[in-house]
Amino acid sequence: MKQPHRQGDLMFVPITGNHWRLNRLSKDSEEYQKNGIIQEGEATGHHHKLENLNSAEVYRFGNSGNAIVVVGREGARIIHDEHGPIFLEPNTSYEVHIAQEEDPTGEIRRVMD
Repeated sequence: MKQPHRQGDLMFVPITGNHWRLNRLSKDSEEYQKNGIIQEGEATGHHHKLENLNSAEVYRFGNSGNAIVVVGREGARIIHDEHGPIFLEPNTSYEVHIAQEEDPTGEIRRVMD
């Protein structure tokens, strides 16, 4: 069984079974990130991104921070200036989740990285 991976505030969770979004992904869509950026760093300006643009496809969905990474047959390294690189397994798709925190008022918000 493939394991999730964490890099800073992002969790990469392997997609198992049929995920409704996988069938709708296209490099022609506005969600496709040809620059390989998975999540932009709001606080630091450092991005979580593909080390090699040919190793995977990245799709981001609106301002929610939700993303899917479709990894090719060689696997993919994800890099970030403040976190160590992680390796995503070959021929696997990952749903990317952003950590959340509770602020002093009790509101739930995304962790700012």
